[in-house]
Amino acid sequence: MKIGELAKLSGVSTRTIDYYTNCGLLAAERTKTNYRMYPASVLQTIERIQILKKQRMSISEIKDVLETNENPQTELLVEEVYEEFDCLQRNITRLEEQLKDAPSHVKIQISKALESKMVAIASLLALL
Repeated sequence: MKIGELAKLSGVSTRTIDYYTNCGLLAAERTKTNYRMYPASVLQTIERIQILKKQRMSISEIKDVLETNENPQTELLVEEVYEEFDCLQRNITRLEEQLKDAPSHVKIQISKALESKMVAIASLLALL
């Protein structure tokens, strides 16, 4: 698809698509008339870029993430991340239950533990 169509479908400006292409985040083939043609899979890549940008990742960090996901071992890493994510969610649920019945001086400690688990989850999500 041409850049204009990609911009409409993705909700991203043509200028931004050009920028992503020039940075190496998006791949396009050139036609005989020198137009860039993007495969449909680029829509998913743009969506991932937008998500990673919301996590305040730099363009070089985003590029690293996208390149890592092309690696055959990435599926195994993603599975490990999801397992860790599930474990963290179980820990959070347990801590929230403890927080309900805890005395006030213990609630502060539990709240800090919850906060560290949430930070760990955010870090894991940034890897995906």
